[in-house]
Formats: sequence, structure tokens, C-alpha cells
Amino acid sequence: MKPSNDFTWYVEHSKKLSRYAGKHVAIVDGRIVGVGENAKEAYDQAKKEQPKKSPSLIYVPKGETLVL
Repeated sequence: MKPSNDFTWYVEHSKKLSRYAGKHVAIVDGRIVGVGENAKEAYDQAKKEQPKKSPSLIYVPKGETLVL
């Protein structure tokens, strides 16, 4: 199974996301289109901005994370 473009983008840009530590983000086409305290908040913001797209939801951890 091939990873999504949004997941690949996240892995490549994870260090730049430190300002979102402890938050959920929604990514569409390599852009952050929603941020929230929980996944629903991030999703709702993303759907307002990009109603026809399906966002990838990612939690940005507060510390270092190992992505396998």
C-alpha cells in the first residue's frame, strides 16, 4: 500500500509543524487547512475551506515521534 501524498508531506515537514504541537491538523493537497484541539475541530475547519476534498487528519505530538 502506497502512503498518501499528505502523509508523505507530513513526514517531510514534521519539524516545521512544531508550532502545532499538541494539536490536530487537517491537510489537503500539502496545505494545512484546519487546526484544532481535537480531530473534529480540525476536520470541520478543513471542510469549510475545502468542502469537496477529504482532508488527512494528523495529531502533532509534543515531543519527538518515531514514524514507522
